[in-house]
This record gives sequence, C-alpha cells and structure tokens, in this order.
Amino acid sequence: MESSDTKAARTRRRILDVSAREFAEHGYGGASLRRIAAAAQLQVGSLYFHFRTKDELVAATLIDCIESARAAVKNAIDAVPPEASAADRLRAAIRGHLDALHASDDRAAAIVRMVETLPPDLRAEQVPHERRFAQVWNEALERGRRAGVVRTDINPRILRDLVIGALNSTSTNNPAANKDFAAITEAMLKLIRPE
Repeated sequence: MESSDTKAARTRRRILDVSAREFAEHGYGGASLRRIAAAAQLQVGSLYFHFRTKDELVAATLIDCIESARAAVKNAIDAVPPEASAADRLRAAIRGHLDALHASDDRAAAIVRMVETLPPDLRAEQVPHERRFAQVWNEALERGRRAGVVRTDINPRILRDLVIGALNSTSTNNPAANKDFAAITEAMLKLIRPE
C-alpha cells in the first residue's frame, strides 16, 4: 500500500503539469481552476487542498517551470566533456534551453506566456528563481568571453537577456516552425561571437 505522502506528491505533480499547460495556453488571467482540476482528475475542492489560492498555484507552477528550465540548461552544459571547446558548451546551453522550451510538458511555454503579466507580488516571488536560471547563462557566456568566442563589446547582462529572449521567442512565434534546433543554435552562436 502506498503512503499518503507519495500519493499527495504524485497528485501535486499532476496538478503542476496540467497547470503549466493551462497557463501556457491561457495566460495568468485566462487560466481556469475548474479546467485545471478537471484535467488533473480532481474536484475543485481537492485542488484547494494542495493550493489554497490561484496565486499560490501560479507561484508554485512558475517555480517548478523555472527550476525545470534551469536544470535542463545546466544538465546540458554539464554533459559536455571537460575538454570540449567553449563554443561546444554554448551549443549545449542553447540546445538545453531549446529542448526545455519545446518539451511537450509546457513548462517553459508557461513561463514565457505568464511571467510579464503577473501581479507585482507574484512577480517578486519569481525573481530569486529567475536569478538562479540567469546565473547558469551568466557562467556559460562568461566562460565563452574568456575563451574569445563571445562578444566583449556588449554588456554581459544585456547579451544574456538578448540570447534568452531570442531563444524564448521560438516557443511563441510559430513553435511548430521553430524546431530546427541546429540552425537556431548556429544562428545564435553567430550573433554572440566576436566579429
């Protein structure tokens, strides 16, 4: 017989998965708790057992989404052999980001769709997680700068935000047409390489 902690954890995971899909499709304002509960095979009252308010569910979903994307980029970089070039590490970071964005679980799309429309209090809760995600990119780009494969004429923070923004746009601008990850990766590398 399974423990209630295990069952509760699985139910929470199911709720987070379907809420990511709901928020990706409908955004913060258009998301429905009734649709989330139905997709998670729960009554709305059971949803409130796990998340007391819609905002609590939004916050938990975004944290889960951001941490999932951060782990995907970090794992992709960590999988590159130590002797690989800085350009290969950047390719891995770009590919990890794209893989997370275009995964079928909707987490990255939920971030892209919701993060700019959140109320200020919810937005503030996400900042530490976004900083952890940004730090993975900061490290990858800085390593590339030291190796001479990343531009030094652009502020590193601005360059990071341009790279992340460009990659994120592939999930919102006709995502079905933006699956040529090799071409996108090489285009991104051309943008960030020194002239």
